[in-house]
Amino acid sequence: MPLDAKTIRSRVAEKLSARLGGRWFKPGSAKLLVASENNLTDFAIELDCYTDRRYDAYECQLSVVIKWKKFARDWKDFSTWYEVKGSSPTLSISRSSRKPSHEFLRTGFDGIDRDFRPPVRHALWVANEQELDDFIDQSIADLDGKVGAWIERWFSWASALKMMDDNEQLCGAWRNTAYFCLLEQVHGREAACTWISGIDANGWPKLLAAQVEYLQSQVCGMGAIQA
Repeated sequence: MPLDAKTIRSRVAEKLSARLGGRWFKPGSAKLLVASENNLTDFAIELDCYTDRRYDAYECQLSVVIKWKKFARDWKDFSTWYEVKGSSPTLSISRSSRKPSHEFLRTGFDGIDRDFRPPVRHALWVANEQELDDFIDQSIADLDGKVGAWIERWFSWASALKMMDDNEQLCGAWRNTAYFCLLEQVHGREAACTWISGIDANGWPKLLAAQVEYLQSQVCGMGAIQA
């Protein structure tokens, strides 16, 4: 049977669910939703299978996707403020940065395996059933090893904050908003405002500087009082 992207993703979900069962995933779901009694946060964590066809094979990688309603709500408020503030198209938020879902973080197994340091482990190429089985076996080994331990560190607020402290590249262009949300969750609004008030964003790229300005003025400053 020829493999295509949909078949690969379906097979990965089916086999991981069957082989790892209740240890990792919510039963009866077509998606790889991470379910654990040890998760004390309100993060929704799932695994996403990336497939990209090139040269008659598929480059495959699993990613950890974390969604968080608090972050999505705060990012939406910032986006609205930023659009009103912007007086020209150059100040608008790009479509890729609008974060239409609750997605807080997305990162691949390969980067996690290498502690986000080069050389990043190469994604596996899948062109036949045996290579697909090899990819699934590697994914299971990852969840039983470093990747699984990394995911579990997001199961408590304190260790999640430590993850953000230890990995400055996480969350990309919306990092400051994401970090503020997490710091506020762990230590409260006052601690989060103290942190953001100490940042001088002069000379930063517009979107990054705007997040700092928004948090300083609208969330922690006079804008918050007036609201």
